[in-house]
Amino acid sequence: MRITVGYDGIKERVGALLNLVPEPAAYAVFGMPIARTIQLAQRVGIFRELAAGPSTAADLAQRLSLRQEGTKLLLDALCAGGTLRLRSGRYTMPARVAKWLDPSSPSYLGDYVADTWFHWDWWTGVEELIRHGRSVEMHDRPPDDPYWRSYITGQYQLARLSSDAVGKAVGLRQDARSLLDVAGAHGEFSMALCRRHQRLTATVVDLPGSARIGHEIVTSAGMAERVRYLAGDMFEADYGGPHDGALTFNIIHHLSPEKATALFERVAAVLRPGAPLCVLDLYVPPAGKRPDTGSFLGLFFHLTSGADLYRVEQVSGWLRTAGFGEPQVKRLDQLPGLALLRAERS
Repeated sequence: MRITVGYDGIKERVGALLNLVPEPAAYAVFGMPIARTIQLAQRVGIFRELAAGPSTAADLAQRLSLRQEGTKLLLDALCAGGTLRLRSGRYTMPARVAKWLDPSSPSYLGDYVADTWFHWDWWTGVEELIRHGRSVEMHDRPPDDPYWRSYITGQYQLARLSSDAVGKAVGLRQDARSLLDVAGAHGEFSMALCRRHQRLTATVVDLPGSARIGHEIVTSAGMAERVRYLAGDMFEADYGGPHDGALTFNIIHHLSPEKATALFERVAAVLRPGAPLCVLDLYVPPAGKRPDTGSFLGLFFHLTSGADLYRVEQVSGWLRTAGFGEPQVKRLDQLPGLALLRAERS
């Protein structure tokens, strides 16, 4: 699905007016409304309704209790951005969009798209970050904050797209019995590994708000007997053990080098000798390689935690310091820009 469209695509759909606008300005002028209209359409239920069939603006407005005039303007903007089509007065959702935004699709990402609505306010703090180093703490919320549901459900939908491939790359022994999943949130990666290893059980450690939603997801998947949750701070929780493997996915970009090393040491202490720790994250591109779209996430992580992306070599050094052997670096087609570092406890 194209959440945004390239400059040529915008020009084709919006018209000759853009011939007067240089490319950076076109992104500034049209990129923002394209993203916002998609987020809003997901929040108010337009994509859900259109997944059931084509509809007029008047019918959609009535079913969703929206203003007809505003609804039509929103639908037309979605058409201009290439997200919807208009035929004989009825709006339709193309198959390439329905793949991601039809709730019945196995690759549905609607909750993730809706969750990006909240990112909008965070991005307004970028200037404060650049000028004064003031970041936003996205995880500092009470356990009953409704945002946890939006955040964790969206991340779960993303994880489903790659969890099978990631589970294979983790490389647990076939007879593995116990897995530790630190900051595992939705539990999808633990569930994927339990599906691969019939005798495996997993313990997911995460903050109370995240663990609450993750437990609901795991229970709905029928995996609650094999994937249990331990709510608490990852630097204070009792990890139990010994474990046959551990995961620390998408968390070190929120930590300082000292904190990341301390986390790896805590994990090493509860692993059996030879058991792997796998660190999945986005890393700084190798020297000499031009910045890619991962740079947006790098800035976002810095904004939402005050931390940073690291080089593979840095994280490998922290793993060795914590008592692990030389890490293997695995890259997956399903996760461009990310890498999985797999290191066995010495």
